[in-house]
Amino acid sequence: MNLSIYDILIIFVPLAFVLGISVYLKRYMHSVADFLAANRCAGRYLICTALAETGSSVMLLITALEVFSRTGFSLNFWNTSRDIIFFFIAIFGLVVYRFRETRALTFHQFFEMRYSRGLRVFASFLAVFSGILNFGVQPAVGARFFVYFCNLPNTVTIGSFSMPTFVIIMLVLMAISLYFALSGGQISVMITDCIEGVISGFFYIVVAIFIIGTISVTQMREALTSGAPGASFVDPFEISGRSDFNGIYILLSIGMSLYYYRGTAWQQGFAAAAKTAHEGRMAQILGNWRGYCYIAMSVLISIAAFTVLHHADFSKEQAMVQAGLDTIDYPQLRTQMSMPMALGAFLAPGVKGCLLAILLFGLLAAQGVQLHGHGSTILQDVIMPMRKKPFAPKEHVRWLRITVFCVAAFACTFSILFKPVDYLVMIVALIGAIYLGGIGFVVWGGLYWKRGTNAGAWTAMSIGAGLGVFFNIMQQFWKPLAKWAAGMAQPGGTIAEFFAANPEHCPLNGIHLSAITAAVAGSSYIIVSLITCRHPFNLEKMLHRGKYKLEEPNVVEKPVRKNWLTKLLNIDENFTRGDKAITIGVVGWTLGLNLLAVGILLWTLFVGRLSEDWWFNYAMITSVWISFVLAIFTTLWFTVGVWKDLRSLFRQLKLAKRVDTDDGTVMKDDADK
Repeated sequence: MNLSIYDILIIFVPLAFVLGISVYLKRYMHSVADFLAANRCAGRYLICTALAETGSSVMLLITALEVFSRTGFSLNFWNTSRDIIFFFIAIFGLVVYRFRETRALTFHQFFEMRYSRGLRVFASFLAVFSGILNFGVQPAVGARFFVYFCNLPNTVTIGSFSMPTFVIIMLVLMAISLYFALSGGQISVMITDCIEGVISGFFYIVVAIFIIGTISVTQMREALTSGAPGASFVDPFEISGRSDFNGIYILLSIGMSLYYYRGTAWQQGFAAAAKTAHEGRMAQILGNWRGYCYIAMSVLISIAAFTVLHHADFSKEQAMVQAGLDTIDYPQLRTQMSMPMALGAFLAPGVKGCLLAILLFGLLAAQGVQLHGHGSTILQDVIMPMRKKPFAPKEHVRWLRITVFCVAAFACTFSILFKPVDYLVMIVALIGAIYLGGIGFVVWGGLYWKRGTNAGAWTAMSIGAGLGVFFNIMQQFWKPLAKWAAGMAQPGGTIAEFFAANPEHCPLNGIHLSAITAAVAGSSYIIVSLITCRHPFNLEKMLHRGKYKLEEPNVVEKPVRKNWLTKLLNIDENFTRGDKAITIGVVGWTLGLNLLAVGILLWTLFVGRLSEDWWFNYAMITSVWISFVLAIFTTLWFTVGVWKDLRSLFRQLKLAKRVDTDDGTVMKDDADK
């Protein structure tokens, strides 16, 4: 093991503190609404910081490192268009605002309110099936990261019994996440994630300063401009030659992200936990600022690992990495672990502990959220709608905990058995398509289109699930399938030649197959809804608007003077002066960066191509230096905001009146059917 005593202290002292907080939080868990949605008492900074911490998981970092090892900075410029799209979606509060207005405790409770109980059960089953398969990939990936990063032995032997080291680490980490999810439900998951996020924010800065002070910009430049002609790691106009991460990948990933937006049920607890719909919307807007901390850290870590692997000055570290890679049997696993192993060989004592603490907290946060989300979905949206008699409150919470535990047990078992055959980003996309392939228009249409029907939703979800399962099986068993198909086809024919040319891997990757699934399923929702709609659905009643409006104690309506800017940004009476400043500031900053990108694109089209050195400088300024400065400011700002939100949350949870019937059950008059 290559950890010093400083690394161990940096990791375990904050972890012990967070565990102590989770024990304290058990006293606030008194009802089903507490377990599922923190009794709807969370503020914007609390939600935003906790959600951001789930984005710091080992799985996402390894995915980012894996993509960066193949593309460098070349995708960053094109990702700008995706950022601006989702920035404006957050500004307008699309999906999030209306979902909070339904007052649904879980994502699929909204499906029953909008469509039918049967669809709620079916969609929930697909969400759990797809979600836990996707989740099941992650524990082993995270555990293997710690094994190779810390240079731990591959196996642990006790007497005559031998076990892979990653299995032991995986079980320990899952047990900690399980405790967070079981002890206080959404209360403990959200608050511990938030505290971990605050601590990680300061650790980000330490890691960034070390990398900036240790690897020179010249070394970074030489490594990142060493790509072969036509396959630059910095020039975004040379991505067409890649087989996977090319222009088609960019277009499909943008389209799929828009289609799936907020369709994942495992974050439902955060959407339901907001004090008001406006607080949930502001949490999304603030997420743009909080993201700068992660961007600065993620990009700098990727650059550091890439430089260590590709620059001649780090030959000693490269030899250490190669020695470690030689012990790994699976080619795709070697690709995933090369960059993490480079970081383990490069970072100094203390800094290594900071990075491990960040990733440990991110892993625990992501696992806790997914355990809570998938477990609650099984009970709330699969089992409960089929029961004739509701659970008693204490019995209800007990069964919620049982389902969460079952999800953890399955994830650990699946993670041990699953073998990666593609890039992680492709694997995640294809497994997710089993549920998400049909979810896009079902969510968007359910909240915004009166003519969306139950028949249309059933059709979309069924087609999406069918294609998703088929494509996953096809990709996982491609080698025997290709061999069988080539033998069955006519010799010399087109089919035989196709399989003979692709004996090892399916020529379509996970993004391609996911896009096909979404296109077919989404189209079916629109077509079948138009055919079967007899009467428009009463959206006003489901959203509690107009004559159906409910009194919410946290909402203070004030008249707002409308001008072109407030209309454009959908600023309403709930915005304070500070909210307006934050929103307009985010808009101005994001538009500025994107207008710059548009200007560069026009220059390239009408004046001439820019050099690799120019693109390197552009990427460093926009993705590293600016993000790093903003990360320092944002960390301090959000730390103060989180402190205020935590005080408010504890005060409200202490005084809140629990209602036993607020358990996610949809009464007959909750929506028009």
